Amino acid sequence: MPHSESALPVVGITLGDAAGIGPEIIAKSFASGALYDTCRPLVIGDARIVRNALALASGNGDQPAGLPLSVRAIHSVDEARYEPGVIDVFDLENLAPDSFTPGQINASCGAAFVEYIRTAAQMALDGRIDAIASAPTNKEAMHAAGHFYAGQTEVFAEATGTKNFFTVLTGGKVKVFLVSSHVSLRQAIDLVTQERVERVIRIAREALRDLWHIDDPKLAVAGLNPHAGDGGLFGREEIEHVIPVMERLRGEGFQLVGPGPADSLYYSAEQGTFDGVIGMYHDQGVIPLKRYGYVTVIAGTPIIRTTAGHGTAYDITGKGIAKCDVLVRAILLAAELADLRRRTAATAASS
Repeated sequence: MPHSESALPVVGITLGDAAGIGPEIIAKSFASGALYDTCRPLVIGDARIVRNALALASGNGDQPAGLPLSVRAIHSVDEARYEPGVIDVFDLENLAPDSFTPGQINASCGAAFVEYIRTAAQMALDGRIDAIASAPTNKEAMHAAGHFYAGQTEVFAEATGTKNFFTVLTGGKVKVFLVSSHVSLRQAIDLVTQERVERVIRIAREALRDLWHIDDPKLAVAGLNPHAGDGGLFGREEIEHVIPVMERLRGEGFQLVGPGPADSLYYSAEQGTFDGVIGMYHDQGVIPLKRYGYVTVIAGTPIIRTTAGHGTAYDITGKGIAKCDVLVRAILLAAELADLRRRTAATAASS
């Protein structure tokens, strides 16, 4: 590792799509001063783009509110100083600022951010950084560059040799694991099968153990139907596909609650009653977390990686009004998980 065991974790922050709000919200994240007590932040991208973002971040051509900022381009992690007010950029020098128009899909931006992702993943695998937080990217820009992935998560998975990865949604005290995500509601209903429900429950338990180091997590399972089917009155999916799985897994020692009505179950989860929630479809899991501005975490990979749960916001790019709060939470969560992993490993080594 490039640091002592007592040092704050190094979090690599990938620049994301330079035509979107990523560079602006990264600059604002550094300006807020919120990062330095928890981690040593290092941007992975192009220093020229970050320099251009400094003036934009304030919306009036001046330095962003908070710390005055400058950019230091580096080509080795050992060169980073992690000084408040200075943005250390691991400079790939792969995207000229005049090669794209902010707010528009551009293949050059897509090619550049795929390189940021692959570089960050390798740095994490090598131990040069402890975790990664990603600024948002755009699928169309990536596809225009000839990289046909469903999203940046899949790029990270490929770069780390991961086949069985899973996205965890986090907001407040709630961690959500979805049985289905980006499919139609009709398809989502069909995907509530015993095989799929069991797979997601097992993934959730393992992720909570691996990332949050909760030895015996308590999981709440939301019903698919109103009132979790109300004994079959409003649908039999719970009876036929969810309850049998839960009974089997309880027999293996899983702590499972439900299936319960989603409207009350998520409220209980927000109070910290459960360690994780199994949601049956996209909106059931995402809507309760939108109030926080949710952060996503990849489970099942050898590296720690988080990202803000929002997109590139082309419609407000260049206006200086983008908010950095969700990205800040993603960076801090990456640091928290890296610190947990390191402390747990140190405890295991000393016992």
